[in-house]
Amino acid sequence: MSASVPPSLFDDPFSGISLVEALAQSKPADKAQQRFRKLVTQIERQRERLKQWEDYSRRYNQRVSGELGPLQANLRGARKQMVLLIDELLSAPARGRRLGTVQRTKLQQILTQLVEDLLQEADDEELTALRDKYQEPVDEDDRLFQMEITRDILNRVMGLDIGDDHGASSPDELMEHAQRKLQEQQQQKEAHQTARRRRRGRHEHTEARATGVQAEREQATREVSQSLRDVFRKLVSALHPDREPDAAERQRKNELMQRVNRAYETNDLLTLLGLQLEIEQIDATHLSSITPQRLAHYTQLLREQLANLEAEIERFMQPFLMAMGWRSSSGLTPADVDRQLSADIAQMQIVLRQLHEDLVAFRDPNRLRRRLAEYELEASDPFDDLEALAVLTDGFQPPPRRRRSRR
Repeated sequence: MSASVPPSLFDDPFSGISLVEALAQSKPADKAQQRFRKLVTQIERQRERLKQWEDYSRRYNQRVSGELGPLQANLRGARKQMVLLIDELLSAPARGRRLGTVQRTKLQQILTQLVEDLLQEADDEELTALRDKYQEPVDEDDRLFQMEITRDILNRVMGLDIGDDHGASSPDELMEHAQRKLQEQQQQKEAHQTARRRRRGRHEHTEARATGVQAEREQATREVSQSLRDVFRKLVSALHPDREPDAAERQRKNELMQRVNRAYETNDLLTLLGLQLEIEQIDATHLSSITPQRLAHYTQLLREQLANLEAEIERFMQPFLMAMGWRSSSGLTPADVDRQLSADIAQMQIVLRQLHEDLVAFRDPNRLRRRLAEYELEASDPFDDLEALAVLTDGFQPPPRRRRSRR
């Protein structure tokens, strides 16, 4: 009589029931069971969110490289063509293209704005030369006055005492120096706070050991880890491929063991319980009758797993938030990002079409004059901006404006 062969774990196909569905087959016995089930549901929901973002990231990258990237390159090329055309109109106007003072001023303002925007995006020697060519020289009295009022505002508004050793020769360089100084102060503050937390932590650690609290925490951590290890060992005992004589079954067990190892390494209790359910080590009845102590361990592990999952989703979403210029990820979905991306692409296409039309129009003297007649010069006085900022500071009176020389 031949020896009986134990039934395979895979004789019957897995029904595909999830942990959530298994738990739903019975009512929770108490609040602890309710918390456990709620955590299981929340983790499953967050896993689905993460999968949606992972799937969408591929589509996003495809659209950026296939649609947005080429469009940005074309737009930059068209803007540079416009800069070169305006430089030609200002430097060597052909017959019939001669322009009045106001028209030339408008063209120069358009050119300057385009050049500044393009240079912020990327360095370009040709554009840098054009910026220097059309940049108005700064009156020395104006420069000194702007430096003085900027220094005063930095002192009053931000509490920065800017001395004479900063090496700045313009308000912009002074602001850059102030920004570096603020960053240094923030780093020093964070270092101080970190050191203080460490000192407090060491103090609390000493007190906890003295009262026995730390020992209890360590014991609880060991017990939680042991509960996870128990689930892992049961799965390993059932799935170890070296104990399987059948080649096909050994391959399937090997694949499952890989999932088990990955889940154990990341403290992924939910996946381990799901695998137990999948190979019928546990069922709905077992899940409803977990001992209170073991249930408390499971609940702690699931809380940590949920927090890690939410943090992972947040990190995954940050590049999309930065790309779109959004501050909050609350309620944000891949569909929202895709709609915004489509809107940005559509708006960029409109701008590109308008630029191409302008490139044609600016070569026609009559159309150029009509376009310039519609363009309004932007009044720009750096003193107005500085004084507007200054009056927002309580009790601050800006220094008297020096008389500026007329050029």
